[in-house]
Amino acid sequence: MGIDKFLVDEEKVELPKKNYKSKVDDKLKTKFEEEEVKPNSINLLEMEEDKKSSKKVSMSIYFEEDDLKLLKAISKFKNTTVNKTVMSILEGPLETTKSNLPSDFNIDKLAKDYDKTSRNKKARR
Repeated sequence: MGIDKFLVDEEKVELPKKNYKSKVDDKLKTKFEEEEVKPNSINLLEMEEDKKSSKKVSMSIYFEEDDLKLLKAISKFKNTTVNKTVMSILEGPLETTKSNLPSDFNIDKLAKDYDKTSRNKKARR
């Protein structure tokens, strides 16, 4: 019964005109027009303060002067420190990297090797 409908040319088979592609394209277009944010970008003004505390060690890090001014301004605005601002940026990528490390990746050994070969003599212990 069902296939007979397609074998007989007398009956005209009508397919509903549902243009899902244009609906999806319209939704995507309006969504991307609303948010003109660069991919993989973070708005530092929207970050939340991190209350957890852990053991911290020091390391010098150098910024372009304009970038450091921006980090200081954001930190002042958010009533936090530049270090916390920078760590909030690095937190996500570091966690992702940690969870995707190969099983034979020895963080402690490689960090010690880095300290030995680094120009920073203070890091040697």
